[in-house]
Amino acid sequence: MSRSQRGLLNLAVLLVIAALVVIFVGLIAYSWWEVVPLIIAFYGCWFIIFAGVGTRYQTKYSRSPFSTFGWGMLLAAIGFGWALNVRGLSWVYTVAVVILLLGILGLVAALRHPPPKKA
Repeated sequence: MSRSQRGLLNLAVLLVIAALVVIFVGLIAYSWWEVVPLIIAFYGCWFIIFAGVGTRYQTKYSRSPFSTFGWGMLLAAIGFGWALNVRGLSWVYTVAVVILLLGILGLVAALRHPPPKKA
């Protein structure tokens, strides 16, 4: 998959996510203040999925799938934390979400390279 195709795919997914969030805001009791945080959070989730898909299409100078996964975790943490904050929940829940996602990122980093086998 070429770089322009990946860019077009990411843009299309961003537009689909934005449309779905706006539809959900209209149908469910979300406030309009939650639109941007939810778009950021779900786009971060897409980055996490794209990191798994991107392992097959990695080129010499492209970003590693682990880096894409890390950025996806960061976007998801920021978006969901912001959405929780907009909902009126305590800032402690936002910190808990960030710590949880950092812990998951640490687990993935630790499991990414298993220890070498001794002969």
